Amino acid sequence: MSYKEALNKLVEEGLLNVFGEIKPNRKVYSFDWSKIRELFTKLIDLVGVEGFYVSTIIGTDLINDGTIRLDYYVVFLPEEETVVFRTFLPRESPEIDSLVDIVPGVLAGECEAYDLLGIVFKGNPALKRGFFVPKDVYEKGIYPLRKDAKV
Repeated sequence: MSYKEALNKLVEEGLLNVFGEIKPNRKVYSFDWSKIRELFTKLIDLVGVEGFYVSTIIGTDLINDGTIRLDYYVVFLPEEETVVFRTFLPRESPEIDSLVDIVPGVLAGECEAYDLLGIVFKGNPALKRGFFVPKDVYEKGIYPLRKDAKV
């Protein structure tokens, strides 16, 4: 199945919603954070474990909205087409299930988002402070990419 057919199927099944584009030909799909494992498990079923990889996970603190936006940049192979899967987490308790056991390549992105923004990836045994942040910062409980962080 082509990646476009797979994306259409995920939209039809309600796991993804068309969100827009962040630049020409870079489509963004939103999803409910509570269905992340279902979404990626279904994606694996549709295109195969070697049909895509997650190149980047980007978290953005949207302090005025009380949320943290979490973008998964998914690259489909062999086309090398990138799409963004986007979700929003409550800023006061940013938690989402980890994908590290089904998409191992997300390990560094999950650890980085935890260390810099405080997003907890439930089920990731490698989460720890100090992955990117120096000891003097993490010992104060500061997440430096939070808009209200005083570093």
